[in-house]
Amino acid sequence: MQKNINEDPGLFSSVQQSSHISAVYEDIEELTELLVAYFKQGIERGEYCLWVSPDDVATERAKDELKKTVDIEHYLVSSQLDILKSAESLPENTILLASAVKELLETGRKKAISGGFSGFRTNFDLKNAGTSLKSDLETCRKTVEIGMSGSNKSLTFLCTLPLKELSGSILLELMEEKGEEKGIFIKGKWKCLGQPEEQQKLEKVLLVAKNDAEATNRAKNGFIMNMSHELRTPLNSVIGFSDLLLEGAFGSLNTRQSKYVNNILISGKNLLEIINNLLDISSLEDGEGNLNYEEIDIASLIGEVRMRLISPASNKKVSVEVRVDTSIESVRADRTKLRQILYNLMSNAIKFTPKKGKIIVSACKKEGMLEIKVSDSGIGLSKGDQEKIFMPFIQVDSSTARGYGGAGLGLYIVKNFIDLHGGKIWVDSEVGEGSTFTFNLPID
Repeated sequence: MQKNINEDPGLFSSVQQSSHISAVYEDIEELTELLVAYFKQGIERGEYCLWVSPDDVATERAKDELKKTVDIEHYLVSSQLDILKSAESLPENTILLASAVKELLETGRKKAISGGFSGFRTNFDLKNAGTSLKSDLETCRKTVEIGMSGSNKSLTFLCTLPLKELSGSILLELMEEKGEEKGIFIKGKWKCLGQPEEQQKLEKVLLVAKNDAEATNRAKNGFIMNMSHELRTPLNSVIGFSDLLLEGAFGSLNTRQSKYVNNILISGKNLLEIINNLLDISSLEDGEGNLNYEEIDIASLIGEVRMRLISPASNKKVSVEVRVDTSIESVRADRTKLRQILYNLMSNAIKFTPKKGKIIVSACKKEGMLEIKVSDSGIGLSKGDQEKIFMPFIQVDSSTARGYGGAGLGLYIVKNFIDLHGGKIWVDSEVGEGSTFTFNLPID
């Protein structure tokens, strides 16, 4: 790692003081290498450096790498360099994100002034931002612009973005934007996206890759949609006739027959839910993300979803309690998508809650947003699982959860529908202690 830094003395050399920088990296090793070079430059310029690190392991790795370039202990003792452990996840909405960045800048500026340093630099990693990455990046930029105004101290703010979380279109938009330093750091090489020749090369590669990926994706989505429609027709017949048999439309069934027909009905409904989820994902990937806004009585909608799930809840003797703040009159949202969000979260809660458990669905106003929580007394989630459950086709990786089935699509759809509304979703959970999924949406 040290070799690459020394071989590229021009790394960040074009960056002017009082700059906002966006940098794309491929993996954690390259992020560390990038930050070592960034803060080494700050130390050499006599700036106060505040390195924001994601965890203790990354902090120790940062210290080890920085030791190879500077006398890190000297700068830590002299307070020119501080390493701060960041929160495990990004703030839930742009207001909280702006507040976190503003607090970071104010802390650094005060330290730069009191310590007599020439300026201040820090970093912020937009990892796990999902589809809100663009809005989060814009929030950081605006907050930094405000923080830079009216100060005689230089400010350098590095915003890092993981390459694997960027679509080709977002990366192209990043290159086209003006007014800041932008670069991509891969295999120890820094490519400044602000330089026309480097930008043109990368644009050509990305455009070819983007067109190929979009063509493949269209073909895949077309196949999924055609096959899904073909499967739904016979599946609806299976579900419909199973219902009729259980109702005794063709004569009474004995206990054993009723049990088997009920198993057919449950399996058919589960398969139909998976097919519907696949159709939702195909629509999202095709860019069909239009929202049909209307006034919605949130208490009535939650009650409607609760009634749809009364059967699986009753079978497990799970109680579903609804608490809606009376101050919420109505919200503007897409009824179909909001219903799907609630259904997926509440059905998941029932699925992972043991017999005679309890689920609480609450809604209230908070900081100008509608906030809805779905809490259960189920198996809970580990920290590692909490970071990946909103990704497609991901299921909880534990022996206690594997027996619950599912394709791992429901929460991915939930997150995308919430993102379309301009909201956020997050989870608080401990293994064996249940989970609380919270999401917020703009009220107006």
